[in-house]
Amino acid sequence: MIKQYSILIFFLFAFFITEAQERIVVMGKVSDAETGKIIENVHIKLLYKNVLAKSNERGNYHITLHKRKKITLVFSHVGYMLNYEPINTKKDTIRLNVKLTKKIETLPIFSVGEPEVVFKSAKINIADYEFYEDKFLFLVYGKRLNKDSEIYLVDENEKILSKHFIPGEPVELYTDYLGNVNLICKRNIYRVAVHNDKLTIYELPMDDFNLLIKPIVDTLESTLLFSDFLKQFPRFKYYAFNPEDTTISIIKEVVHKDMAWKYVFEYEFLSNAEKQFAKRMVKRLKGYDRYDVAASMTGFSNDFLYETVYAPMFVINDTINIFDHSESKIWKFVDDTVEAGDVPFNYHNPKKKSSWKRRLIMDEVNGKIYAVFLKNGYYYLKEINSTNGEVIAEKKLTYQFVSKLKIKDGYIYYTYKPKQTLQKKFLYKELF
Repeated sequence: MIKQYSILIFFLFAFFITEAQERIVVMGKVSDAETGKIIENVHIKLLYKNVLAKSNERGNYHITLHKRKKITLVFSHVGYMLNYEPINTKKDTIRLNVKLTKKIETLPIFSVGEPEVVFKSAKINIADYEFYEDKFLFLVYGKRLNKDSEIYLVDENEKILSKHFIPGEPVELYTDYLGNVNLICKRNIYRVAVHNDKLTIYELPMDDFNLLIKPIVDTLESTLLFSDFLKQFPRFKYYAFNPEDTTISIIKEVVHKDMAWKYVFEYEFLSNAEKQFAKRMVKRLKGYDRYDVAASMTGFSNDFLYETVYAPMFVINDTINIFDHSESKIWKFVDDTVEAGDVPFNYHNPKKKSSWKRRLIMDEVNGKIYAVFLKNGYYYLKEINSTNGEVIAEKKLTYQFVSKLKIKDGYIYYTYKPKQTLQKKFLYKELF
């Protein structure tokens, strides 16, 4: 398998140009906006990152962060509305007292779990969306995505705050490990920036983005977590880069055993002349072995029976969790690379195997993990307990053939257009 040492060098460079190494301390008290009463067990986290701290019995919290160009703290509690607080990174110590507003509990007009329209329009379809603090970024189009597409910034009341045309053929919106929203086009990549509720976009080097940004899975404090995953190989590794001593450590190698032995046997099926050619190519291609070359020659990864490795990583409460679906185990690590045991699971082997979609979704607000299944056109989401690997609860979505599933703060979001209607593609949400 290829050893992408050049990529690792680029990671070092990318880290130092994007991450400042100075630290900033944020402390304060969390209280009820109406009564002034202190609130205990409020989760405080970086936007799109792991939970960093909780308010104590006196409502106090204390966080030490690495300085960045832009820092937004998210305060969440089951009984209160989410609160987003941007931080002034020019200071070293910040006192930030936060007042939370209670959630308004209203009785639903229809049955419990009835889908709610988040955004609708008689003129445009929603092709994709990303969460932006308490707002949304939409990739929209009128009749054709490659002709009249735009980006919208929309608030929770469906008010369009800003628009920007797209100077290319868009594919999707993508939020990277730093929380930046990027517009992926077929031939270009753009960073989407928001300032005072105004949208701007600027182009990024596509090769650098694919090499330096996409492979990074997450961060744990100041450590970068990334992988050398390539879909044509039946194995890959997760790495941790420590900026303090500039070391790169292997967290875990993940192997699809059923595919791996078949992958190796591709070489044995070559003729003698082809084997000699493979050996000559290995001398020219650093990082590859004869099995890699042989599999490339036979088109092994293009076979309809080939299955890629699926082992996503999630950082939950300062613990790295690797959901290895080949081994049916959650591998756990603390302090970046210290193995902390494993947890077996079998949720991915339902009675009807075709219903498992090989996809996990994490609710970035509360750290819950959901597995995605499909049956008769309906999506089923199962909440997975990362501590014991068991299914806690299951939810069947109301509509058939929805798309763009995402989860935030216990709500499932998706786009949907009823068949044989003139309705555009709206954004919906329903409670898990």
